[in-house]
Amino acid sequence: MLELSLDRQKLVFEVEFKLTPSSRAVEWLGGREGGKPKLLVAPSLSEVLVRHCRAHGVNCLDLNGRQWIRAEGVVVDRRPPEQRRFRPAQLAPDPFRSKSSRLVRALLANRERSWTQKELRERTGLSPGLVSRLVRHLENEGLLAQDERRVSVSNPDGLLDHWARVDNWARRTTLRQYSLLGADLDEVARRLAAVYPQADRLAFTQWFAANLRHAYTTPPVVSAYVPVFPEDEVERELGARPVADGGTLWLAIPADDGVFRENQRVGEFTLVCDAQIYLDLLQAGLRGPDQAKALREWKGFGRPAA
Repeated sequence: MLELSLDRQKLVFEVEFKLTPSSRAVEWLGGREGGKPKLLVAPSLSEVLVRHCRAHGVNCLDLNGRQWIRAEGVVVDRRPPEQRRFRPAQLAPDPFRSKSSRLVRALLANRERSWTQKELRERTGLSPGLVSRLVRHLENEGLLAQDERRVSVSNPDGLLDHWARVDNWARRTTLRQYSLLGADLDEVARRLAAVYPQADRLAFTQWFAANLRHAYTTPPVVSAYVPVFPEDEVERELGARPVADGGTLWLAIPADDGVFRENQRVGEFTLVCDAQIYLDLLQAGLRGPDQAKALREWKGFGRPAA
């Protein structure tokens, strides 16, 4: 038991200590009978697990200063400082690093599918050890579920939200903008697909791709992922001129080629998956967040085009 005194009010909590907390531990503690409020204490808690605690009515705190306490007449919500003194004995893998994100992308691009770990390895090109550690970590966070050795997304919104919080478009891409003579963006995209030397590794994203999936507003630019920037000859065929800003054609080289592994076809164009379009719009400006919100709220979001 733990007694908390605050403003001359005394609160008594039933305490559970966990060195390596998981979503299952949170659910078990939240469902345990007893009249006193439950409090989970751990060396370190992720933001995902804190949200899980809140959802299941479990108070929590860690040794880094993170506190979430809600009881009669009391709400305490304190975030830890950037410099954390206490970490788990074994650091969990970061599922959103450039290469590791292939697994999250595959899961979110096919959110209604279940997978074996072998299928995930083949789909992502990741090592067996890394796939196993990523799946175990995301399951502990309550974002994935395993049933008879098959893996599925149990909380797709939570997984995408977590990815969006840590994503950094500028850090994971190298962007080049181009000014074009033509104003018809569909024609720009057709010309790009026709002349680009790596057409099999060309995938449209952001406004142009989102509008093809779910029309919301007139796309201001054409954006696409490419493995390399076009050479001078291709630029001339496109009628494209590199500019520092204000271009109507954006080409981005990704830090990892995982963006090309989960594509979908809409008409004559190859697009990245919906989750990737959503992420790419959030930090793009030009009403990108509005387009991202409209796409995500669409009932077809996350269900690949046939």
